[in-house]
Amino acid sequence: MNLEEKKVLLSRWDIIRQWKDKEWWYSGFYDTKNDIYFNFFFVRVNFIDQFTLTLFEVKEQKIYEFSKKLFLDKEQKKNKLCLNYHSKNISIEYNGDEIEGWTFKFKNNTFDIDLYLKPTIPYFTKFENQYVYKYGLMHYFNNLTNGLIKISNKTYKIENALCYYDHCFGTIPSESAWHWIAVQNKDVSLASLVNYGPYAQKYSEIYFKKNDRNWKLNEWIRLNQDVSFEHYELDDKLMNTWKITSTDIDVIVTPIMYILDRTKVPKPLPFLDNIKHYEFFIKLSGNVRIDGQWIKIKDLYGIMEQHNGKW
Repeated sequence: MNLEEKKVLLSRWDIIRQWKDKEWWYSGFYDTKNDIYFNFFFVRVNFIDQFTLTLFEVKEQKIYEFSKKLFLDKEQKKNKLCLNYHSKNISIEYNGDEIEGWTFKFKNNTFDIDLYLKPTIPYFTKFENQYVYKYGLMHYFNNLTNGLIKISNKTYKIENALCYYDHCFGTIPSESAWHWIAVQNKDVSLASLVNYGPYAQKYSEIYFKKNDRNWKLNEWIRLNQDVSFEHYELDDKLMNTWKITSTDIDVIVTPIMYILDRTKVPKPLPFLDNIKHYEFFIKLSGNVRIDGQWIKIKDLYGIMEQHNGKW
């Protein structure tokens, strides 16, 4: 499917017209057996690509991370995910498609990772502003993930962990802000984005394999997009609970761990890249309304982001 291919910045020579074009791929899973949350993502902007990887050890309350600015290989196989980079000390490979599944391999002096992701439910897409500013996204939930994560002197065996995977691309304002969640368990998958600013994107979607009413199963359901993310920062205690509400959503978010990524370009070019980006590993419970009926959802795990800045 061509939505997995690189879509923008295929050539980086047209800087003026492509100034606001951006693209990224995110994948993450909570492994309940090992009590770890692992994610990685690729970001492409006009001048550079970036790869970032994070491992949250919940029991130890320890975070391992790796991030590097680089240029991904230009190779692009038709209708395939194809993100690769190789240097003397680093190897990154993320390849596959929705039919065969995806493989992720990463190796450096600290990590040795080999994972296979198998899709199990349909993706959903969202496209906006096609006549002025183009923006599109594709999301997969409940991908069964198996393999090994080796870090320093530890080895985590991953068995059927539920992984989330997305691909987003299009025209994004240079200065932007958003709140976003992508959470799941074996029965329910939920995603919601509120993007603030000019031509801002929004979506809220839910998928039930099972619920207490045994109703509206095995289909993506679009919820009201006007969602409020509420948090009261008392003494900057970001680990306090959040509340996410709309006419269709009433849930509580409990942060488990978080990491702050501040990316800055050294002077004299600070205007190019100045981001405050929080990633939270979270648990979510509450209620959603489908066709006027409230349905309880409980213990969904995944990612929440709070982002603002220039990039």
